[in-house]
Amino acid sequence: MTVVEIQCPECGSLGVVRYGRQANGEQRYRCNNVACKRRIFLLQYHHTGWLPEVKLQIVDMVLNGSGIRDTARVLGVSSMTVMSTLKKKRRHFIR
Repeated sequence: MTVVEIQCPECGSLGVVRYGRQANGEQRYRCNNVACKRRIFLLQYHHTGWLPEVKLQIVDMVLNGSGIRDTARVLGVSSMTVMSTLKKKRRHFIR
């Protein structure tokens, strides 16, 4: 048997414990670091629209002039994911 140490993708802490399973059977993990913004995570996401990296790419592409449908097609997410991400981030743009 091998032991694999899992690191929190947000804070890099090794204080990670298993935290149940998703409805599809995927293992969830929880970071025990109190200061961590993202406490519960998966090792692999099936829906890439949930990944923070993809959300940053959505914002970057739209700020550089790409349309909603173009962004969705390039990143492989739905156009509703692009629109909801932009709605959540709009208060950062309006000043």
